[in-house]
Amino acid sequence: MVFVSGKIYSQESDAVRVEWLDPVTLYDGEDQVLVPSMKGQTPTSQRPNFFYSRPIINCNYELSVEVESTENATAADLNYLNRYNINAGRLVYDGKISSARGACFVMLNLFPFVLEGATVKRVTSFRVDFKKKKEEIVHTAKDFVTTSALAPGSGSWHKISVTQDGIYKIDKSFLESMGLDVENINPQHINIYGNGDGLLPVNNSIVRTDDLAKNAIQIVGESDGSFDDGDYILFYGWGPHRWYANDTIDFFQERHLYSDVSCYFINVSATNTPSRIEEMFQTPAPASNSVSEYSYYSVYEKDLLSLVNGGQRWYGELFDSELSQTFTFNVPGIVSTSPATFEVSLASSANNSSGTAQTYSIGGTQLLSDVLPTFSDFGRSTRTMNYNTPSASMGLTISITRNSPDVLTYLDKITLNARRSLSFVGNQFNFTDLSSIGSGNVSEFTVSNFPVSNGFVWEVTDRHKPYKVDGSSSGSTYSFRLETDQMRQFVVSNGVSYFTPTYVGPVTQQDLHALPQADYLIVTHPNFISQANRLAELHTNNGLSVHVVTSLQIFNEYSSGMQDATAIRSFAKMFYDRSANSPETAPKYLLLFGDGTYDPKNRVENNNNLILTYQLNNSSTSEDHIGNMPSDDFFGILDDNEVMSPNDLVDIGVGRLLISDNTMAKEQVDKIEHYMRNGSDLYSTVNTNCGSNNGSSTFGDWRTKYILIADDEEGNWFLNNDVEPQYQFVSDSLPEMNCQKIYLDAYTQVATAGGERYPDVNNAINSSIERGALVMNYVGHGGEVGVAEERVITVPQIQSWRNIDVLPLMVSATCEFTKFDDPDRISAGEWASLNPYGAAIALMTTTRSVYFTVNTAIGQKFIRNVFQRNQNLEPLTFGEIITRTKNQVGGGNNKRSFTLIGDPALKIALPRIKVVTDSINGLSPAVLSDTLKALSKVTIKGHVEDHNGTSLNSFDGVLYPTVFDKPKEQFTLSNDGPSESPERLFYTQINKVYSGKASINNGRFEFTFIVPKDINYSIDNGKISYYAENGTIDAFGYDTTFKIGGINPNGLDDTEGPSIDLFVNDEGFVDGGITDETPVLIAKLFDENGINTVGNGIGHDLVAVLDGETGNPIVLNDFYTADLDSYQSGEVRYNFAALEPGPHSLSLKVWDVNNNSSEARIDFVVQAEENMALDHVLNYPNPFTTRTEFYFEHNQVCNHLDAQIRIFTVSGRLVKTINEIVHTEGFRSEGIQWDGRDDFGDQLAKGVYVYTVIVTTPDGLKAEKTEKLVILK
Repeated sequence: MVFVSGKIYSQESDAVRVEWLDPVTLYDGEDQVLVPSMKGQTPTSQRPNFFYSRPIINCNYELSVEVESTENATAADLNYLNRYNINAGRLVYDGKISSARGACFVMLNLFPFVLEGATVKRVTSFRVDFKKKKEEIVHTAKDFVTTSALAPGSGSWHKISVTQDGIYKIDKSFLESMGLDVENINPQHINIYGNGDGLLPVNNSIVRTDDLAKNAIQIVGESDGSFDDGDYILFYGWGPHRWYANDTIDFFQERHLYSDVSCYFINVSATNTPSRIEEMFQTPAPASNSVSEYSYYSVYEKDLLSLVNGGQRWYGELFDSELSQTFTFNVPGIVSTSPATFEVSLASSANNSSGTAQTYSIGGTQLLSDVLPTFSDFGRSTRTMNYNTPSASMGLTISITRNSPDVLTYLDKITLNARRSLSFVGNQFNFTDLSSIGSGNVSEFTVSNFPVSNGFVWEVTDRHKPYKVDGSSSGSTYSFRLETDQMRQFVVSNGVSYFTPTYVGPVTQQDLHALPQADYLIVTHPNFISQANRLAELHTNNGLSVHVVTSLQIFNEYSSGMQDATAIRSFAKMFYDRSANSPETAPKYLLLFGDGTYDPKNRVENNNNLILTYQLNNSSTSEDHIGNMPSDDFFGILDDNEVMSPNDLVDIGVGRLLISDNTMAKEQVDKIEHYMRNGSDLYSTVNTNCGSNNGSSTFGDWRTKYILIADDEEGNWFLNNDVEPQYQFVSDSLPEMNCQKIYLDAYTQVATAGGERYPDVNNAINSSIERGALVMNYVGHGGEVGVAEERVITVPQIQSWRNIDVLPLMVSATCEFTKFDDPDRISAGEWASLNPYGAAIALMTTTRSVYFTVNTAIGQKFIRNVFQRNQNLEPLTFGEIITRTKNQVGGGNNKRSFTLIGDPALKIALPRIKVVTDSINGLSPAVLSDTLKALSKVTIKGHVEDHNGTSLNSFDGVLYPTVFDKPKEQFTLSNDGPSESPERLFYTQINKVYSGKASINNGRFEFTFIVPKDINYSIDNGKISYYAENGTIDAFGYDTTFKIGGINPNGLDDTEGPSIDLFVNDEGFVDGGITDETPVLIAKLFDENGINTVGNGIGHDLVAVLDGETGNPIVLNDFYTADLDSYQSGEVRYNFAALEPGPHSLSLKVWDVNNNSSEARIDFVVQAEENMALDHVLNYPNPFTTRTEFYFEHNQVCNHLDAQIRIFTVSGRLVKTINEIVHTEGFRSEGIQWDGRDDFGDQLAKGVYVYTVIVTTPDGLKAEKTEKLVILK
């Protein structure tokens, strides 16, 4: 509870009370753990946390927190803290004012325990104080130039790369090798651009070079206006890995995470002002100190291995078979009187430090010894040591002592800082002296062994504007005097030998900086630009403004041609910043149109680095598989004061499509188009009405359904804290939605050779996916290959789903379900996205392991957002859903494992308008509720209206009503015992009294049905679920005002069972015919009083039995739908999964509402579709006189078959050849007509003839069969 003084948006402090609850039980392995619990809080990590957030009117505040009151921690609290080595001390909190899309929020995460004296206390209340910052934040379109240097009209551009800091030379032959017409180039028209910034800062407030900086260069021989053979260009190039000073102490290197080269651009333009190196003159002020030595630094580092396949750090040498290794540093001219400092970082898999050691020595002199770092995955340590008598060659020996052969230790890097004489060596060298820096200092630099004849010194502190330093020579020394109140950097060259850059290629003119504001930004790999543009056009047609740019274009303008994830963020931030004064113009969505990997430098096999990922490192003291993860949130955290902290809010909806090639790109955009347009003609399968001229529709009452799947064990955590609270929230706030609960422990667990299994759960999930649901949410254990220990969703399962017309938003609150950045394996979640004919339209899914409690927190916020509407009462986009969800969750960064795989600008297919009941049996629900009794006839009337309650009298379409019996009690089965899975009561409302179709004319409808005898006779509230569509827009609604129960005493005079007509695939099927491996059962049913699908009566289900396996009946209650405007007739359609080739039989038993039954049987033969099969080849009529038609059965549904019929005399002479393309909508061809004439048009004589039917598929598969015919005329 929050107590506020003053106005809610402008107060100077908030008083916050922490209300403690009884602890909740979690499992850690086999141990039950009591976790501290607070009202309104969901634990989001092992460390207890109190999350506080609220809107605030202005972001220009700082906050501080003071404890107001405490109470003693309980014994359970202390046990928990001790178990996980969590220490209480002074108040610890992380708080800031964050902003998202122009709104400001208090974001505070607080550790709710403190130490008072020697006593651990709970915080029971605290005060948040707000203090206005001294400087007001001014919102302007800032920092970004309006036009890029690469803009059209800027001349020709070529990209080059460098690998290290230094002076580079470009001569005439180099320019010619680039394809330039050097003979006609004026060297005064040449400039070099590039930033040399290294890795871009992830803190948005740190200044970085925008666009491309023009560099001052030297062109020898340019004055004559021609580039001659002896002319050349000199420029200073900065390598990718940057060195930074720790104040005036030493240097450290920041390694570029994404590139091992820096890029520069050669520009040739007659209109571009040249930038040339100028001279820097010595200061006339007297020197305050002399510099004859400088700060030397170097690093040894090999990036060979990512220890947990994720994160930012890579490691080199392994200490295993060789536990002692020596690394030699050669430093000519080292100052032996100043200590050399070594800093060594390494990681170890030791989980116990006892008996371990990391020991460092040089020439037998031990510098340091310490225990190995420990952690559950890899502990990490950084140790610093001095060597007081350094020499020009130093061999640092690292020796590892381990307590088990299983302990592996890896070296990260060794950094050396030392003092070195300022004496020229090699062809060029860089130097900086930290000891000369000081306020008012003037330093006299003296370079000995200087190459006097051609040598020179450049001052390169400004990375884009080097200067040639004026100095004086004396013998072999060169001296110059400059102010050194700040750090200066220099390079000394012999003036003869230089580095040579590498040519990358020509660059097309571009200008992303000049793009106007847009709603949607699509960043694609260049290979996929065509399909990215196609997706953009789909959204443009829906009213969004869209920009499609390639990652290469972004890198050229925002990271000097080097790949860098922050460049993509900077591109999005440019539009975000420019909207500061017009928030409505801010970008809303960002799509990363390409797969990513944890390895941006292609060090691993089968790498898939197409669109960069941003990898989080959870800790500086460990490498762990949970915290080291990719997070696309990074690209959407755009405010100036944000980095990637848990309190930073996502400002735009970010999604990713896992595209690796153009085939995948087309398949992904096909799925999006099909979903967005409520259907299309993009798919031709038996499930999607391949014979329809209009393709298939995605409208359907699946849009009123959501599925909750809960794992077992863990003391019912997933039921009690996740799915049941989610169900209750939706039931209370949006009862139009219907829930299917698939709780593993409510099904019978079966022991198999591979472990415990839930086969009925697999079947239930498959069936639910086939029928469709708007959202499918799984909560529980899982991994890359599926979910649950019992494998209830597996990769082969996902690959087999063909649900293209009923695609769900899939939520996986489990571990590593979509570890998309691992190129070694395609994870289950990836398959769900990549399945070209089904699975999911989008996933809100986890890329790494997630704590139970984080799942719970995410799930609670997700269910509160997924069915919400925007200000225009339209469904939310997937990007908006995940952004709202994650911004509302506190705690650490573990929540960032949840990633949107899908199009963030695509709206969820929530029905747009409403269906309302007017009367039930003539009674208005608002006035008097009726009771629906078994065997009574019911008539329901209603209308369609908008969300403002206005009737839509122009709506003409179809209503799909489903009437449910009252909620039903169910219990879990405690399959794993009362400790792991205690019995638990829950309710479902899935028993269908009636499911049908009714016409809607002028916005109004009416339908009638008879209540089946098998309802539960106890009287309670039933539910009508409405779904309606007119081919353009859809609607949904509900009614729970009526009662259902009891029985009509007059009953029905009905003793006859329903009539049944069975077919396979289509209604032209002949009993015993052939099909492919996934046939569709079609059952046409009729009964005077209607079909029973309630499912309450034992043995009264609508059941199919395949091949006589009565122990495995297929319950089809949910697959029956009454015909339009009829409760008496209807249809069952059921798609079988892959059946074994060969003959099969199927029986179907159907009950009417008065419990009369009928049964029918059909036989069919499965032929594998990859093998072309023909059967039942015939002509009709046969014999014939003037006309006959040829027919054949096949196993190639939804295909174009090349059919050839050859007719022979009995002596073998060919008299007629018929060629026809047959479009197959089912498994029996349409008739191919013949008039009995030969190839010359002459009537054939009467008699017996032989004909051969040859059928060929587009893939070249062929089958033929020969039969006889008789001509009578």
